[in-house]
Amino acid sequence: MNTDLSVAPEIAQLAAPLLPVQQDVSAPRTDGRIAGDLAALAAAPQRWWDLVRFDPAGPVRIPVPGAPGAWLLVLPPDTAADCDCAQATALAGEAVELAAADETGSGAARPLRPGRVRVHGTPAPHRLRTAGHGYSVTLHTRG
Repeated sequence: MNTDLSVAPEIAQLAAPLLPVQQDVSAPRTDGRIAGDLAALAAAPQRWWDLVRFDPAGPVRIPVPGAPGAWLLVLPPDTAADCDCAQATALAGEAVELAAADETGSGAARPLRPGRVRVHGTPAPHRLRTAGHGYSVTLHTRG
């Protein structure tokens, strides 16, 4: 039943005692829903771009305010960092994911793509490495 009476405020006041109480039921936080939230955050650079810091000394992990469990990872060229995220996406530059045991990068490197969210499901340790000649900026969440 549609109980939107916003166009007739007087009728809404009269009908208020008669309307059923609507309980706020939140949807479960599935991997797909979390990945969708991460994609929406990635598509809103005004929420995170001013947080990005390029540090040639090493990787920078930056929490994203207002997005619990989400962080940015900024990697300088030719560097790698451990990661334990459940979902990730590339924002700028080139980055690949490696199995945690593969320090050399000689194993299967799976590139992160802008606009695509990689879903790991259960967080598992892995490494992220820059793949190009510049910095990479990636967005992660633990879910």
